[in-house]
Amino acid sequence: MAAVWGLSPMISALAMNPSKPTTPIYLLPRFSDHEFDGDAGERDWRVPVEAPSQMWVLHVGNAFEDTDKNGNAQIQIQASACSYRWFNFQKMFGYDWQSGKLDPSMMNAEEGEAKLLPRLVQVCIKLDSSGKSVKCSVKPLNDQWSKASDFPVINQDYSGSKNTFVYAATSSGHRRALPHFPFDTVVKLNTADNSVQTWSVGSRRRFIGEPIFVPKGTAQEEDDGYILVVEYAVSIERCYLVVLNAKRIGEVDALVTRLEVPKYLNFPLGFHGFWAPS
Repeated sequence: MAAVWGLSPMISALAMNPSKPTTPIYLLPRFSDHEFDGDAGERDWRVPVEAPSQMWVLHVGNAFEDTDKNGNAQIQIQASACSYRWFNFQKMFGYDWQSGKLDPSMMNAEEGEAKLLPRLVQVCIKLDSSGKSVKCSVKPLNDQWSKASDFPVINQDYSGSKNTFVYAATSSGHRRALPHFPFDTVVKLNTADNSVQTWSVGSRRRFIGEPIFVPKGTAQEEDDGYILVVEYAVSIERCYLVVLNAKRIGEVDALVTRLEVPKYLNFPLGFHGFWAPS
């Protein structure tokens, strides 16, 4: 009721069970029952799949279906997830709604609790011919990357299909204060060969929001395109629109341009964006 009356954020009306070791994932069918070879009536879609990890999924980068060597369906979900203990419903991403102030220190874990922070994960759900879940696993999206990260995005031309590259916001780890959040780095993960490339703002007083992938009009490969990200310079209170060559992330020439945003349009630490072609 407090949320209904505006006394707390709407999301604070949710509750979690920290004693439950698994996380429910609901699959919503967008097809007719006869698309399964077996007796689809045996699958009650109202019953969730229990992922063997206690996690709060923050943002989904992509989800797609493929098949294993036995012909069974596998649903792959690429997402950022954190511990129940880290996610604060009252102070979302460091924003105190009561005071109207942003305090990023709320988002940084205490010493020894870094594992509670958002991580990039891949959830794999295996279904049999009747649609029943036979196995669910949760693992790092990339074995070579363990830093706290969020806002995973892909080339949207591959949305719902198997993709190779995932881009996300992360931290360089060079700051002694606020080591994990706000973010200052874009990371590019290759899910095929586990390689990792990064681009950083290069200053301890500049931060970024969510990256956005913009495909080239003549794109022939998945990473043919640009990454747009808003950079906020704290000391001068100015925003910049940074354009990166997605294919060159990790190289010295990855930066295409940095455009200063008019001061009346400043929006520090913007979280979400979307690209739509004209």
